[in-house]
Amino acid sequence: MVEGGPLAGRVALVTGAGSGIGRATAIRLAADGAVVGCLDRDGLAAAAVAERIGSAGGAALGLAADITSAAEVSSAAQRLVAEHGTVGILVNNAGVPGAGRFTDITFEDWRRVLDVHVDGTFHATQSVLPGMTTAGWGRIVTVASEAVWLANQSVQYVTAKAALVGFTRALAYQLAPSGILVNAVAPGPVETPMLRDNDAASIEAELASVRIGRFLEPEEIAATIAFLAGPGGDPYVGQVLSPNGGTVFIG
Repeated sequence: MVEGGPLAGRVALVTGAGSGIGRATAIRLAADGAVVGCLDRDGLAAAAVAERIGSAGGAALGLAADITSAAEVSSAAQRLVAEHGTVGILVNNAGVPGAGRFTDITFEDWRRVLDVHVDGTFHATQSVLPGMTTAGWGRIVTVASEAVWLANQSVQYVTAKAALVGFTRALAYQLAPSGILVNAVAPGPVETPMLRDNDAASIEAELASVRIGRFLEPEEIAATIAFLAGPGGDPYVGQVLSPNGGTVFIG
């Protein structure tokens, strides 16, 4: 933990913190001085990230919760507030992949992806927003995807991520006058277990699309999230930053 870091005195909640981008983000926010609630459905993974942060001199709390359960998310957030104070930074990162052509998926396949990405973001945001409103300060960063523009993933995944972009913009418009800034990050291909779950041909094709010639690292996405959560993010309202390595040019 950096003494007097840019996030010193802040409490952050990161969903899907057990691995990948969420794990890297929790570690980065703690290094920048925040106390971090590491929330994941896998409680052991969340605890392991919190332990790593603690061993590095930071402060963190592992929280086990199913992001699709409003009650579990609310309970986890309440525990974080009770132990460390008002949550000022929320990173909506929890997600699952979606697979299959639209003509082959079931409604259950569709709902599972939307439940985690969209409903989970709703639950986490509602769980911390009252505290941010009372404090008159907050930063909400939601992880979308370059797939919103490329449409190169499953229909259910692209739909969910596009919904998060709309969520970000509409919520930002409502909350900015209250001191709560809402933005999104739309990463390109990132070296995570989710990426490696694809077949070899798909991985090779995805790599070929990255102009910098390599997959992005979770820590690079975490740096963008930390930027938006910190003082550098103060001018950003309802924006979608896309650290993608040149897969798509937004504009």
